[in-house]
Amino acid sequence: HRGLLLLVHPAQMSGMRVLAGSRGCAFAAGAGPVLSPATAASMGGRRGRGREGARSSSRLVTKCMPVGVPKVPYRTPQEGSWQWVDLWNCLYRERIIFVGTGVTEDLGNQLVGTMLYLDSVSDKDMQIYINTCQGGEVVPSLALYDTMRHLKSDVGTVSFGGAMGMAAFLLCSGTKGKRVALAHTRLMMHLPSGAARGTSTDMWNETRELIRIRGYMVKCLQQQTGQTEEKLVEDLSRNKYFTPESAQEYGIIDQVLRPRRRAGK
Repeated sequence: HRGLLLLVHPAQMSGMRVLAGSRGCAFAAGAGPVLSPATAASMGGRRGRGREGARSSSRLVTKCMPVGVPKVPYRTPQEGSWQWVDLWNCLYRERIIFVGTGVTEDLGNQLVGTMLYLDSVSDKDMQIYINTCQGGEVVPSLALYDTMRHLKSDVGTVSFGGAMGMAAFLLCSGTKGKRVALAHTRLMMHLPSGAARGTSTDMWNETRELIRIRGYMVKCLQQQTGQTEEKLVEDLSRNKYFTPESAQEYGIIDQVLRPRRRAGK
């Protein structure tokens, strides 16, 4: 168009198409960017600069593949054959469950279903690994607590990174003697709080329900930590942070897991 010369890298010739417009035309590769007339003119000013522009355009079409869930080989116990499964599925089969985000209704239902299935297969211990500072919703977390109490299998809890809010409550809800945290885990626990709007009757009903849930959680924490009701209410009415050592003294966990010392060190 008007004597315009386009210099295009040979690797982009396959699947080349012409896009015509009111102000000129441009060539575009099937997976590459569309070259506007202005860009094409700047690329075709001189031969050397044109080659550099072609090389830069070839670099533009290079895309990084997204990082997905890795797959690992797993041998099925019943069939004895090897198959490729995603990492989380492999860990579930080994009775290891990860909680890496705030507990929602969907996540809570998935975790309850997974624990019920694993408990029906075997009564071996389960391990729940917790690393979330988002906490989660109260009702799904209480559903997980009730499920853990009714399973035949013991449920150990392991915290790493951070466990705050309802995540710390789940950490404390594990089977006594099997609740551990890594040495640099951030722990924070508090009792639920909320707000209400509407008529005075509605606000009173919401307040009574919140007080009832707080009382239920305090009773659960009494059984798990051995602390008195008065101390729990006083300490957890606001955000209370723990180090792994202080959480062990408080009764939230049973052991602080530290790296093993190598021989000679």
